[in-house]
Amino acid sequence: MIRRFAAGAALATGLALSLTGCLGDAGKSVDDAGKGLKLTAAQVLGKAAEKTGQVDSFQADMTMQMTGSTTGDMSANGTMQYRTKPDLAYSMNFGQMTVAGKSMSGMEQRLVGRNMYMKMPMLTQLGGGSKPWIKISLDELGAKSGLNIDELLQQSRQMDPVQNTKMLTASKDAREVGKETIDGVQTTHYTGTYRMSDAISKLSPETQEAYRKSLGTTGTQAMNFDLWVDGRQLPRQMTMKSLQSEGGTMTMTMKYRDFGKPVQITEPPASEVTDFGQLMNRLGSGGGLPGA
Repeated sequence: MIRRFAAGAALATGLALSLTGCLGDAGKSVDDAGKGLKLTAAQVLGKAAEKTGQVDSFQADMTMQMTGSTTGDMSANGTMQYRTKPDLAYSMNFGQMTVAGKSMSGMEQRLVGRNMYMKMPMLTQLGGGSKPWIKISLDELGAKSGLNIDELLQQSRQMDPVQNTKMLTASKDAREVGKETIDGVQTTHYTGTYRMSDAISKLSPETQEAYRKSLGTTGTQAMNFDLWVDGRQLPRQMTMKSLQSEGGTMTMTMKYRDFGKPVQITEPPASEVTDFGQLMNRLGSGGGLPGA
C-alpha cells in the first residue's frame, strides 16, 4: 500500500516536473482586450495555466487519500514548496499518514540541484535504518532509464509551476459550477474530467513510455477535477480524484498560497543521507526506486 501511495505521489510530482508547455498555449488564444467577454470553461483553464506559468514560486497545503484498496485505506496531510528561480527546486512533506486506521511516520521528498532526496520508512529500512534520507542522483537515474534529465529540468523552468493546472486543459467536458469563497478569497469553481493518456500524449516522446509504466503501477486511467480560480486567474484550490480501478481511488486536494514569495528548500545534512546508487551496489542490485 505504501509502495502504491509513493508511486502515486511520484507520478503526480513527475508530471508536474515534466509536462511540456504546449498545454499552456491554450491560454494565449484568449483575447485580453475583450475584458467583458464571457469566457468558456476551457478558455478559463487555459488562461489559468498561462497565468500560473508566470509565477516562479508558491506554497501549498495538501491532503491525499486512497480508498477501496485490499490492503486498507490510506490518508496523508502535508505541505509543498516549489520554485523555478534561481534554480528549480521543490519539497513535499507528508508529515501525517494513516494506513488502515493506524498512524505511522510520514514521507518527505526534496529536489535540490540535480539530486532527489527521499525520506520514508521503507527507504530507511532499506538503508539499514541508521540514516533517514536516501539521495538519488538524477544523472545516474537518467543514465539507467534513458531519460534526458537536462531536458526535463529545462522544460520545468519554462513551465507553469502549478503544472496540474495545465493538465486540466486536456478536459473535453469542463464547466463552470459557480462562485465560491476559499480562505476568504472569492473564486469561480470549475469541474470536469480528463484522461491521463491525453495529458501524457503532450509529453516529449522519450518520456511518454516512462509515464505509461507509472500509470500501470498506479492503475490511474482518468481523473475527475475541481478547480477554484481567483480574480487574478490563479488557482486557489484544486481537487483531483482518480476514477475507480482495481487498486481503489486516489483523491488529492491542494490549496495554493504565497504565489511569488521566497521559499527555503535545502539539502538534508550529509550525516543523515545514504546514496541510493552506492546502496544498490552494496546490495548487488542495479534496480530502480522502490515502488516505482
